[in-house]
Amino acid sequence: MAAPLPATPRLITFDTYGTLIDWDSALRAHVAKLFAGKGVNVDVAEFYQRWYYGFALPAVSGPFQLYRDLLKNTMAEALAEAEVDFDPAELSVLGDVMAQADPFSDTVDVLAELKKHVPLATISNSQRDILEAGAKKLGDPFTYAITGEVVQAYKPDRALFDLVLERAGAEPHEVVHVAQSQYVDLPRSVPLGIPTVWINRQGQTLRRETPAPTAELPDLTGLLSLLGLAPGGEARS
Repeated sequence: MAAPLPATPRLITFDTYGTLIDWDSALRAHVAKLFAGKGVNVDVAEFYQRWYYGFALPAVSGPFQLYRDLLKNTMAEALAEAEVDFDPAELSVLGDVMAQADPFSDTVDVLAELKKHVPLATISNSQRDILEAGAKKLGDPFTYAITGEVVQAYKPDRALFDLVLERAGAEPHEVVHVAQSQYVDLPRSVPLGIPTVWINRQGQTLRRETPAPTAELPDLTGLLSLLGLAPGGEARS
């Protein structure tokens, strides 16, 4: 059973890409532009799904590589499978595309309000320069910002979670983790005893093998109320 939300969290941790920043739309638009320029008749949505679930997601649990390289290498593999010719230089910019992606519309104001009450952190499957650009777009709300390159591993490896708890001097039950991915976040945060809020932006059905979160929201707009931090909100006992 998932840990209950603390009455007063000592720290709120976030996944960034997919939870706070809409990197999917940015990368899909880049792939669509790439295909259009080549006159390639490949369904972008289907290709993107195949790339992410067939290549990118497995790669985060494989031998460590910097995230810019992971993006480039897995996209090359997916394009080769789809028999789409490409210039390697066209894939070297994928990290820049990710860095330039915009926040979801509900994100910045919620983070600004949360920061008034609780220290915030992000533990991100990305790279330092990518995350720094994203954090600026979010209003630089994080007290702690940890990427995979710091621990040479990506979620669902527990190393990122262990490091942020150590730096914050917090126990798992005192923290709330907020994340969109039921593939890399929930499978680690929930078993570690960290109360977890699933931001189910895509309206997914929870997989049988994914541990159930403490709470589920469709976006961030209800997070302040859920945590008892909204104006007039009732604190949990």
